[in-house]
Amino acid sequence: MINIEYKAPFPTPLPKHYNLALNTPYFTDITKKILTDFYPKKCPTPECNSRILDKEISTRPDLIRCPQCRYLTSRLSYTPLHHFKLPIWMFGFVLYESLIQYPKVVTATELSKKLRIGYNAASLLKRRFQLFASDQVPKYKALTFNALESNFKDFLLPPNENKDITSKMRNKPYVCVDTAVLYSASERASQGRKRYSHRGQTSSIYLSEKLGGKQIGTLVQTIAVKQGPVFFTSVSNQKAETLGPLIKEHLPTCTPLFTDQGYPWLWGVYRNHRSVNHSARSKDNRFRWARNRWSKNGVHNQVAEGNHRVLKTAFASYGYIRPEYSQLYLNEFSFIKNANVFGLDVLVGEGEGSCLSRDAFSSNARATARGAVRIGGKGSLLI
Repeated sequence: MINIEYKAPFPTPLPKHYNLALNTPYFTDITKKILTDFYPKKCPTPECNSRILDKEISTRPDLIRCPQCRYLTSRLSYTPLHHFKLPIWMFGFVLYESLIQYPKVVTATELSKKLRIGYNAASLLKRRFQLFASDQVPKYKALTFNALESNFKDFLLPPNENKDITSKMRNKPYVCVDTAVLYSASERASQGRKRYSHRGQTSSIYLSEKLGGKQIGTLVQTIAVKQGPVFFTSVSNQKAETLGPLIKEHLPTCTPLFTDQGYPWLWGVYRNHRSVNHSARSKDNRFRWARNRWSKNGVHNQVAEGNHRVLKTAFASYGYIRPEYSQLYLNEFSFIKNANVFGLDVLVGEGEGSCLSRDAFSSNARATARGAVRIGGKGSLLI
């Protein structure tokens, strides 16, 4: 008797980076929507009159064509995805995961495991998303500036700084400014050598002068609005000539601004500036610190302090980031936070103008305009 073994036909090879657990068409649509809304391509042919390119090619998701003259171009060119070699659905996946997982950050190691790509490719993919986020942060900054200017145009706090302003600031957004250190350099990193060229928080981000004085830590300037947007900026020191232009660029001079006593020079610029003494001593000899050293007469800096806690907890997932790349990481975190506050619709087309007419700092305020990417009510991403 002859035994004949049955062999199944050779299976069809799956596409590269295919993952059955991920809805790749959904993430592809997200990427296409982002590119269409934020980086629209227009036809250069004079007869088409700058018509938006919206005709797609089923076999080439990275190309787009003019429906009238059939002009063909890449939808990725001159965008954060310029010369992007990975499947475009991966960018939509990074955007989706970053918005859903906030305040947790999405690391390159996590992307490498979930997308089944190398660590270097995952790092470059995350860098693409950081470039996109850096493009959108100035739009949120302009939106915040205009909203604060509209809300506090004729607002004025009492000239007496010892007067309680709790009732005056009720139902109004608190704006706080503060600095924090990420990844400080201990004396062990300086091989036990003391650092004499810097003082305060700045001294913890530099090595000793005998070791070259290189900056290895990150100093972050935080501008935060209660239940509203937040902006993080990497700075090299806490001098007035460094922090002053940043604050004036983000906040109009009529804004009620609360800080600690490290910003005495703000009084000459912001008439509604108030500060609280974190080093206030107790009048009772049984205690060292005063009870009101964190909040006094309705003035506090807890909005910025709370964002520092969220930032440090999130950035612990990275382990360490180099100072020269710190602004990209901070822009990414600011963008995700502000997207959860404002949504993404306000950045596209007519949505930006409509948002300015309402209370921009209401809890979890999101635009309701249709047509752009926005965050759903239960954390889902709608397109």
